[in-house]
Amino acid sequence: MKTNKIIVGLFYLPMFGLLSCNPQEETTPQYKTIQQAIFASGHMEQEDEYIISATADGTIREFSIREGDYISKGQLLVRIDSDVSNTQLQEARVVYNDAKQNSSANAPQLEQIKSQIDQSKTQLNLDKINYQRYADLRKKNSVSQLEYEKAELQYKASQSSLQVLEKSYKQAQDALQLNADRSLQQVKTQQAILNDYSIQADKDGIVLEVLKKKGELVRKGEVIAKIGSGKNILKLFIAEDDIAKLSIGQEAIVQMNNYPDTTFTASITKILPAFDEAAQSFTVEAAFVNPPQLLLSGTQLQANIKQQGTKKVLVIPSAAVIRGKYVELKNGEEKEIKIGQKSGNWVEVKQGLTEKDIILLPKGKSKEEGVAKPGGE
Repeated sequence: MKTNKIIVGLFYLPMFGLLSCNPQEETTPQYKTIQQAIFASGHMEQEDEYIISATADGTIREFSIREGDYISKGQLLVRIDSDVSNTQLQEARVVYNDAKQNSSANAPQLEQIKSQIDQSKTQLNLDKINYQRYADLRKKNSVSQLEYEKAELQYKASQSSLQVLEKSYKQAQDALQLNADRSLQQVKTQQAILNDYSIQADKDGIVLEVLKKKGELVRKGEVIAKIGSGKNILKLFIAEDDIAKLSIGQEAIVQMNNYPDTTFTASITKILPAFDEAAQSFTVEAAFVNPPQLLLSGTQLQANIKQQGTKKVLVIPSAAVIRGKYVELKNGEEKEIKIGQKSGNWVEVKQGLTEKDIILLPKGKSKEEGVAKPGGE
C-alpha cells in the first residue's frame, strides 16, 4: 500500500506543478533487494606522496614550482634567503685556509723548530766527535776521568736536546693539523647548513599542492609543498566489522566526485593489516581496471565492493541525499542519516529513517536523476 501511495503522489505531481513554480518531489524510504556489497568511502592518491618542508628559518627567495608541474630528481624547488649563512661559510673558509697554511711543512712555527733541530744536530755531531776523541785519549790515559765524563755528559745532553726538539716538532705539527682538520669540519658544517637553504626534489614527480609563495617568511619544519610520484591508487576506508569479508582481487564499483554520473571498475590490490586510529577504520588499496582519463590526487570517491548474494535493505533515491549525509523531511527539517552502499540511483539507509518518513528531494531533482553510468570498461 505504501508503494501505491508513492505512485499516486507521483501521478499528481504534474498537476501540482501547474500551481507551483519549483515543486519538491516527495518520496518515502522503501525496501529493495540489492546485490550485497561493502560500502567504502575514500580518495585518490599517488603511490608515493611526500611533503617538502623548510629546513631553515628565512624568507623564500626563489620559488620555481606551481601545482601541476612535473619535476625531476635533484631539481631545485625552493631557495631560502641565506645571506647570514653565506657570510658564516666564507668566514669559516678564511679560518680554514689560515689553519691549512699553518699546518704545512713551511709554516713559520714549524720552520722555527726545524731550524732549532738543525742546530741541535750540528751540535750533537760536534759533541759526538769530541766524546769519541776523549774516549780514545782516556784509553791512552792522556786525559783524566773527569774530563772524559764531562765530554760524555755533553754528548748525552745534546742527544736529549735533539729528542726534545723532535718531539716538540711532532706535537706542534699534530696540533696544527688538528686545528686545520677542525677548521675544515667547520667549513663542511657551514656548507651543510647553507645546503639546507636550497631544497631539491628527492625523485621525479608532480607538484600536488603549493602552500607557500616567494617572499613569504617560513620557519624550519613548515610544509612548503606536497609532491606525488608513482602509480595512482585508490585508498578505501573499511568498517571494522567488514574487513574480514575482503580479499585481494575483489571487484569494486567506484564512483568519483569528479565523474558523478559514471562508475568505474577497480580491483583490491592490498589490505593494510593495521587499524587506522585517525580514520577509525581499516584501509585497503585498489587499482582501476581501466582508469578514467583524468586522475587527480585527493579526489573523493565512494566504492561498493561486491560480495556474494543479495540482501533486502531500506533505500532512498540518491538524489535525496544532501551534502553526503542529510535528507530533508516533509516538515522542512534536515535529518542526518547513515548511508551504506549505492545501487544505481538508490542508496542504502543504515540509520536515521524508517518506511514511515516522508522526505523531500531537492528542488529540481527527481528520483530518476543521478543514475551512474558505467565507465572505464
